[in-house]
Amino acid sequence: MGALLSRIYRRFFWSSYDNIGKIVVLNVLWFGLFPVVTYLWFRLVPLTGFARLVSTLLVALLTHSFASSGVFAAAARIVRREPTTIRQFFGDGRRYYARTLVLSVVFGFVFYLLFLSIRFYGRIEVGHGVLGFFLAGIQIWILAFCLLMQVYLLPILFTRDWELRRVIKWSAMLVVLQPGLTVLLFLQVFGLFVLLCITGVGIAVLASSLVSLFLATTLREVLREMDAKWTPKKRPTSWKEIFAEQEEAEEDNRTLGDILRPWDS
Repeated sequence: MGALLSRIYRRFFWSSYDNIGKIVVLNVLWFGLFPVVTYLWFRLVPLTGFARLVSTLLVALLTHSFASSGVFAAAARIVRREPTTIRQFFGDGRRYYARTLVLSVVFGFVFYLLFLSIRFYGRIEVGHGVLGFFLAGIQIWILAFCLLMQVYLLPILFTRDWELRRVIKWSAMLVVLQPGLTVLLFLQVFGLFVLLCITGVGIAVLASSLVSLFLATTLREVLREMDAKWTPKKRPTSWKEIFAEQEEAEEDNRTLGDILRPWDS
């Protein structure tokens, strides 16, 4: 696992360094389309009480689905070393919007039901609460598993472009096959996002795009690790594959000296 983590960190760092301008622009677009629009709706909508809350949550869900589709699709393009433009951001947002919205609704509903279930079973007094705590513990494990699936869920959708059932199945399989790695990466992603949000400026210029790029890089390296274990190594069969291998070899040999003395590289 150490070698895999090292590759993930190294390639995420150089992808971020080489595309920092794109990362900032993508995050500004995400921030303007999701948090800003949601906040303005909450402040300006002529509703009160429960109606205002429900309408704000609905707007947040709709804007999040579009903005996150654009950011995660762009991150997948960066990882594949493909060009990324603002026009593609909006095109990918429209293309993946419905599937991202369905995933958000499904898992949001699952998390809500699990939360209610944990509260309910935690209050059962049968056998001095032992049965209730046991059932609540099962629900907590299910909740933790669903949370860990988020590490792979959107990256798989935007990398493979599969139907939702297959995306969910593969996300669950990767959690089962890489449990320790997934827990570690989930905690790191959560910590990175919280840290950037605490800074204030970070959520506007880096938070979402950096997290999406990290998750896209993670998925790529995890799948490569699994392919290397289970399938024989194939020789490149096209110029595109040959150039891709050369670029990766050059990236693996990059050091901090390339930042301090870029004219030497």
